[in-house]
Amino acid sequence: MRPTVRALVREQALGLRLLDPTTRLDLPLSWVHSSDLLDPSPFVAESTMLLTTGTQFDDAAGPPDYDAYVERLVVAGVVALGFGTEVRHRGTPVELVVAASARGVPVVEVPYRTPFIAVVRWAADLIAQEARARDLWTLRAQRAVSVAAIGEGGLEAVLRVLAEQLSGAVLLFGSDGARRHAAAPDRSGPAPEGPPAGAIAPDDPRRVDDEAVRLLRRGARASSTVVGPTSVTTLQTLGRRDELRGVLAVVTSRDLDLAARAVVTSVVALAETTLDRDAARLRGQRELWAQVWALLVSGRVDVARAITRSVGVGLADGPSVVALIAPPERSAALAIDAVERVAAGRSDVFVAPLGDQLVVLATPGAIDLVALAAAHGLRVGVSDVVGHDRLAGALGQARRALALAQAGAGASGDEEAVVPWSRVAAGGLVAALWTDEAARLADTRLAPVRALDDGDELLACSRVWLEHNGAWEPAARQLGLHRHSLRARVAKVERTLGLSLDGFADRAELWALLQATG
Repeated sequence: MRPTVRALVREQALGLRLLDPTTRLDLPLSWVHSSDLLDPSPFVAESTMLLTTGTQFDDAAGPPDYDAYVERLVVAGVVALGFGTEVRHRGTPVELVVAASARGVPVVEVPYRTPFIAVVRWAADLIAQEARARDLWTLRAQRAVSVAAIGEGGLEAVLRVLAEQLSGAVLLFGSDGARRHAAAPDRSGPAPEGPPAGAIAPDDPRRVDDEAVRLLRRGARASSTVVGPTSVTTLQTLGRRDELRGVLAVVTSRDLDLAARAVVTSVVALAETTLDRDAARLRGQRELWAQVWALLVSGRVDVARAITRSVGVGLADGPSVVALIAPPERSAALAIDAVERVAAGRSDVFVAPLGDQLVVLATPGAIDLVALAAAHGLRVGVSDVVGHDRLAGALGQARRALALAQAGAGASGDEEAVVPWSRVAAGGLVAALWTDEAARLADTRLAPVRALDDGDELLACSRVWLEHNGAWEPAARQLGLHRHSLRARVAKVERTLGLSLDGFADRAELWALLQATG
């Protein structure tokens, strides 16, 4: 129980008298201090009750003097006054009571027989008692969180316990900014010891959602607060800088104190550990899907199906489209998560990483690529509808459609972000050359390079070099290599394929092979 003026005047042993009951009597007092300075404002803290004997006021003091005095105290954070009588004045000056009442500051008269130290000690005892109670609450709350963490409920149980302990609500946002979990207290039983019951939802949910996304897009550890008329939402990012896992949001009726923040901090640590473990599992899953995609492209569809079936994931039957997706640089992780969530648990959509891009295999119409691109700033190239025995050619189509989408980024609205192969095919003779037969021939021709330990890297370097018209410096800069290292890689491809890349004809052949194979 925090000390208040109402509680103070009820302490009969002190014999205090409230002079104006219409003022604010229930504001919590942070401390009680005594001073007879005419301006004690440098020595008081916020929410202080000030005791004075009035020796700073002589007999000539009038209403303006008392008004100025009270105004200084209010600005400094004083919320109540105690006036000790029979030292300089026989009673409490009426002018002081009027000036204080006008500002909502209660005035308590302290009789001569009551020492100021008794009032200070009364407040100090209550403050210490509250501190002990909050420490005990912190220990109990952290124990409840720990018990939930080692139980079978996982992170959801931990969030539910935190909501119960804070009598508020807890929201967990994923790395894509979408809400993953929401927990509120169980109202069927008594509220736990701790802060008073608060709002169980933010006043403006959309504002909280937007703030979570803003924190994630910054890519740095951060916290913020969203204040509404009846609730305060405290947000904290989860994870390391540039590898954020999500945001934890705690909704309460008032700001969290130190005890509550300590409990929230322990939950943040638990959530980060859990999400890191989930991320490690996701990395393993992505590596598996990349291998499954490699099997599909190489024509080993039955093996790919067997692998996905063994982990409870299906692959689309019948004709499908291949979509190649390039996420935006600044929010790549958010965009990738969003695409993977669309495919989660579905048999008609398969998603796999392909370098820094995503490849999607889906039945026609199974996924709204235009809406997804508009929501997350994606660029997408989509192949014709093909059977699973023609995926290599379809990937090549998707890659060239993606190049067209990236070249026209922002040109004509969000629809231009998704380019179908039909638009590329309308481009004339060169586009017409990219057939399934061309893809198979390219795979055969490039097989000796792919068989090398660093074969995929060599082909990727060659592609970037050709895209820069054979210019070494800009290509090496894009790849993060020294130009001599890039020269060595391209020379290795040259030797393996028996080409002479100093001439246009052999450069054109390598470019065509890379384009045809996707």
